[in-house]
Amino acid sequence: MKKLLLFFAIVSVAGMLASCNGNGKAAEAGSEGTATEENAEDVGFLQGFAYVDLGLSVNWATCNVGANAPEELGDYYAWGETSKKDNYTAESHKFYGGEGEFGPKYTKYTSDDNLEKLEVADDAASNSWGNVWRMPTKAEFQELIDKCTWTWKNNGYEVKGANGQTIFLPLTGAFWNGSVCNEKIDGLYWSSTADGSMKAYYLSFADQRKQVSCDGRYYGHQIRPVCAK
Repeated sequence: MKKLLLFFAIVSVAGMLASCNGNGKAAEAGSEGTATEENAEDVGFLQGFAYVDLGLSVNWATCNVGANAPEELGDYYAWGETSKKDNYTAESHKFYGGEGEFGPKYTKYTSDDNLEKLEVADDAASNSWGNVWRMPTKAEFQELIDKCTWTWKNNGYEVKGANGQTIFLPLTGAFWNGSVCNEKIDGLYWSSTADGSMKAYYLSFADQRKQVSCDGRYYGHQIRPVCAK
């Protein structure tokens, strides 16, 4: 009887594994998305949000910020901004400082202030899920590429750590001006790392491609949070 009760307790926890509410929080048991007895203990929860230990330097969230499930899109954010908006242009960026010789200039995270990583106040993950969560760094995205096995699933990648645990990263496209482009082609996720004074690093992937690249800070990309181990 004790073994039977333990089994049902595990299954109850497992029911929260694969789905999230609109803020990325773990869903109640019995909602869409289930797990097995074997992987019931693979997922942890921090302030109500689910994460997986892939055997890397940080734990990775199971959903994007604003997503309802691992395979769903969440909210788009410009780099360094913490609110959604309808129009993603250089001029609409909160740190826009006019046009320079090589493109938009910004008033923060430049060679003048030597800030190379987003502060908590400008981190979309921290502001949406709490300060224990944050956006990944450039190095943490590279670690995800180098130390995990990536399996293409038509709508994104299953990413498996050396310990056998997995997360799923869906294709996202980019929000630019008033619409989303290439949502069935590219997966684009902001890091917290600035590049010089005009761009920022992001994870970029598609079928047959995965890399860390640079992009204009004003584009709307998705956010996959991480938390400390």
